[in-house]
Amino acid sequence: MMLRAVFGMVILGVGLAGVDAAAQPTSHDVLLELSRARLRAVDAGDKAAFATGLDPEGLFADEDGVVRTGAALLEEVRPLPSGYVGKLEMREPQVRVSGDVAVVTYGIAERLDLFGQRLNTRYHTTDVYQRRTDAWRLIASHTSVIPGELPRIALPPARMTDYVGRYRLGEGPTAEVRVDGARLLFEREGRPAQELVPTGRDRFAQAGRPRVERLFTRDAAGVVDSGGRRPRAGVILARVAHQRG
Repeated sequence: MMLRAVFGMVILGVGLAGVDAAAQPTSHDVLLELSRARLRAVDAGDKAAFATGLDPEGLFADEDGVVRTGAALLEEVRPLPSGYVGKLEMREPQVRVSGDVAVVTYGIAERLDLFGQRLNTRYHTTDVYQRRTDAWRLIASHTSVIPGELPRIALPPARMTDYVGRYRLGEGPTAEVRVDGARLLFEREGRPAQELVPTGRDRFAQAGRPRVERLFTRDAAGVVDSGGRRPRAGVILARVAHQRG
């Protein structure tokens, strides 16, 4: 739907018999186009387009956790530097409308070409709109980065046994690390086993959840003695039983 259909559709009555209310955009259509139009404005560095429907007093949180008002956010909108070409594409949007408040949540696929190199980044954004005088205003938004999968490194079977054993969180629950064929599994009491994908020395990602990392430490003799988890820094599971073979 063209942008003009959102910001003031003109219904032509002459010669258009049969056009009825069903031809008019729904709130769902309008809200989706507002969010899409704002992505296009970011691509173009177009302040005027970005400001359309933006509440200058609204609150907007970016992927770095910085919160700005709408007015301050608008000052961040500018064309990309020379040599940069970027495009933001909306993915799998969902819309919910409750009275005069609406939420649009969606993924964003960013492609950024800079001096012959390409970066692909995924984000997720949730926009909150409020209807004022028959027009929707963007009053809040939050964007977060979706981490990409870290590349898997080779881990020889003999090295896998370094981590095999039972671990305990303080006086609380225990977890077992075991070898299953060519995979290393982490299984906490009462929860399904998770594959640990090796990404570095004593460093693993959880398969399917790249934000979750398991980091193991070694004692002075080089024996694995604990395992921790990020992003929950400081949560350490002490190794309480070794199992070889």
